[in-house]
Amino acid sequence: MIKIAVFASGSGTNAENVASYFAAGEKARVTLILSNRPDAPVLERARRLGIGTEIFDRDTFYNSDRVVERLRREGIGYIVLAGFLWLVPDNLLGAYGGRILNVHPSLLPRHGGKGMYGDRVHRAVVESGDRETGITIHRVNEHYDSGDIVARYRTEVEPGDTPERVAEKVHTLEYRYYPLVIEAEIDKLNVCDMKRKPSMRLLLISNSTNAGEAYLEYPKRQIADFLGGVRQVAFVPYAAVTFSYDDYLTKVQARFSELGIDVRSVHRESDPARMLSQAEAIVVGGGNTFALVKAMQEQGLLRVIRERVPEGVPYVGWSAGSNVACPTICTTNDMPIVEPESFRAVGVVKFQINPHYLDANPEGHAGETREVRLLEFVAANPRRYAVGLREGCMLRYENGRLELLGSRPMRIFKKGLTPYEVQPGDDLSFLL
Repeated sequence: MIKIAVFASGSGTNAENVASYFAAGEKARVTLILSNRPDAPVLERARRLGIGTEIFDRDTFYNSDRVVERLRREGIGYIVLAGFLWLVPDNLLGAYGGRILNVHPSLLPRHGGKGMYGDRVHRAVVESGDRETGITIHRVNEHYDSGDIVARYRTEVEPGDTPERVAEKVHTLEYRYYPLVIEAEIDKLNVCDMKRKPSMRLLLISNSTNAGEAYLEYPKRQIADFLGGVRQVAFVPYAAVTFSYDDYLTKVQARFSELGIDVRSVHRESDPARMLSQAEAIVVGGGNTFALVKAMQEQGLLRVIRERVPEGVPYVGWSAGSNVACPTICTTNDMPIVEPESFRAVGVVKFQINPHYLDANPEGHAGETREVRLLEFVAANPRRYAVGLREGCMLRYENGRLELLGSRPMRIFKKGLTPYEVQPGDDLSFLL
């Protein structure tokens, strides 16, 4: 887990929003809030949230290593500025270069630089007659508002808008997008960065059974090839709802025995997490994704998989088992029959999968199609790709390469792009 420190000088609404966003997850957590003002309301917010604080003056900040030393003692891995008005000193940049993010309340380079913050920016936008404004999220360097731009988000400035109204629109963008961008940047540091984990091995299958075929018949050859040399796998059956975990185990064991592989299920173990931590390979079955992730969260299995798979432990999942390999389960097709702690999943891939993807839009159907639902997802999560994985297809990641297997194309969704198809054999490196 990445520990985040937030620097803030004012009320701390953005700091609280970022802290709340990461509070329920396992990927990152705000563990320290620092301020140059002992009377800053952000410090009270931190105390209410149970987050540690650090107060410093100008001399301490610029002429000592006290702040950097506190960050190191706390194990801080990433820094976020949220309404912090001072330049970051060289010692802090040296210790955390490339890992300090700021949000500015305008579309830089307009209305940026020294002295341009908060309401000053919004007044300048209105007085300049700008037709749009927004936020700019950028990495921090030794100059005000001049670091590499990571993302921009825009909003209209309408006739009659006051600086206060512009501020409301900008704050809405900050609350919505700043945590998402922070998360995306942290993904590059976390174990889910596939480009840095060529040892990772994944087989993510859309569905277990094609119409008219036996259970796990169509992917049997690929599973055998992928697990070649593996003698025993740990099976996670918790997506089963209308039949027992024992029945699920029996069904999977019958197929895997044909491959010379023994299957042990975590539901029969007194310590499921320990079992996964020692497993030769991990297999996660399909069913209801909400039931699956709830049980995995409660037993600490997501964390174990997140740690072991990047080390090279083979992972096979189908349907819900493919869903939980993603950052979240937000693109599952399932009904939320139970309520997990959060929608966050393992995150060993950086994109979202919609298994069982269908193009169908039956005549007379007035509801949304799968495509419409996925377009809604990428609109709400603009930094994330989503893929429509059709039945009879699977994704294999091995030797640093992601490959589509099967005879059907896969549909790609990303905000700002018209959905399009990729074929088996196409380059999928953009998803990594």
